[in-house]
Amino acid sequence: MKKKSVYFLWAFIIFTVVTSCRKDTDIITDNSAMLEFSTDSVEFDTVFTTVGSATQNFVIYNRNSKPINISSINLGAGGNSNYRLNVDGTPGKSFTNIIIGPDDSLWVFVEVTINPQDPKIAFLVTDSILFSTNGNLQWINLMAFGRKAHFHKPPPNKGSLFYLNDTVNAQMHWIHDAVDSLPHVIYGYALVGTGQKLTIDAGVQVYFHPHSGLIVMSAATLEVNGVAGTPVTFLNDRLGVEFAEVPGQWDRIWLSSITENNLNGIHDIGPGTLNCKINYAVIKNAFIGLHVDTAYNTDPNTSPQINNTIIENAAGVGLLGQGATLRCTNSLFANCGQYVAALAYGGDYMFRQCTFANYWNQGSSSRQTPSIFINNYFEANGTTYFRPIQQAYFGNCIVYGNMNGEIGLDSAKVGGSNFKYMFDHSLISINDTISTSNPDHFDSYSSGNRNQDPGFTDPTVNNYIPISTSRVIDVGDPAILNKTTPFINTDLLGAPRPQGPTGKPDLGAYEVR
Repeated sequence: MKKKSVYFLWAFIIFTVVTSCRKDTDIITDNSAMLEFSTDSVEFDTVFTTVGSATQNFVIYNRNSKPINISSINLGAGGNSNYRLNVDGTPGKSFTNIIIGPDDSLWVFVEVTINPQDPKIAFLVTDSILFSTNGNLQWINLMAFGRKAHFHKPPPNKGSLFYLNDTVNAQMHWIHDAVDSLPHVIYGYALVGTGQKLTIDAGVQVYFHPHSGLIVMSAATLEVNGVAGTPVTFLNDRLGVEFAEVPGQWDRIWLSSITENNLNGIHDIGPGTLNCKINYAVIKNAFIGLHVDTAYNTDPNTSPQINNTIIENAAGVGLLGQGATLRCTNSLFANCGQYVAALAYGGDYMFRQCTFANYWNQGSSSRQTPSIFINNYFEANGTTYFRPIQQAYFGNCIVYGNMNGEIGLDSAKVGGSNFKYMFDHSLISINDTISTSNPDHFDSYSSGNRNQDPGFTDPTVNNYIPISTSRVIDVGDPAILNKTTPFINTDLLGAPRPQGPTGKPDLGAYEVR
């Protein structure tokens, strides 16, 4: 009896295995069984030549009650295609005998890189993914717009640092006209060497690959000559709409004190950059938008000047000053993961008609730092080094955001005589624990307008133009417009300033029409 039980048990196991195998291999071959797709086409936004696109994807569905075998998946252009596939985790351009289980699905990922030598580059770059199943031919259309550019990159096997004047596209004056309207794309860290000058004209678009930036060395010059309505833009090189507002896609623009000795491994600090001017620029989606550390260039006539510029969507800091001398007018610093402006290690700063606004909201990432931070020391190897804040002046400015207190003052290490700051006719958000009664730091207007909503149009889409009923309209001090050069007679958009019957300017970077 026991032997019969064992016999029937083995018979049951064998029957189960056989029928299971038969079910898995019972592939439907009827030509009426076809694939379904989540889309009939895959489209890419503009893609720079030689720069890989964002990855797009779609799903293949088997709606049948039995497995189906895809005999082949091929790109129409074969091995010469600009496109690449990844089918169910396997990369390639051609696949055979891909089985999808009953009522199951399969992911396909698509990426494109465009050949700069392609004569059709100015047009649509197209291809198809062809699926052969049970004698049926189905396809998904692929299309991407290609764009040529001037590419600046380090020589092979030479690291990520390179001098701009040593590259194939070595021109140091970037223009935008009917003859040359191509953008510039930077891979790695491009150096403007000591004694050199990079000039960028209005309308030029500069794009940075991830982990890339522009470094202006000591005694070098960057001159950005945007104009109202035609700024110079510094952005990330992934052009898909899904990357348009993503912070941290490239590193920074750095006006530095780096010398040739630093590059050769010798510790050295130079006097800093000379006569750097940034006019009408947009710096967006970096880790640090603009880094200025020209600590020993204390002459405001030759130190950096930033005018009519937007710095926003930095993952870290919008404007980082480290012991710098800096003059800035009519500029917007907005929406950064830490500070929109950090003025660290002392320095001499003057901001007139500027808006500092931080409503950072990136998924689960929350901001723990104020919009503006000011301090006058740094620590190294357990030692504190003081660098005085000669001045941090904010005239006719707005400082506001979505935190309770948007001004951080760190002067605990040294007395007030080395920590000079002033908010003059400015609307400010400041913690209740900080007194604004000291006339050396806050004029009566700023003191009376603490924590008052400025009435921005829509901070959720980075629109910081005040609404028509805003409290910042016609309340600025006209004397601040002419406090020093450059004299201010327009706003960030080029509109006349001031406007209105009072003869007083609006606060911040925008003059409400």
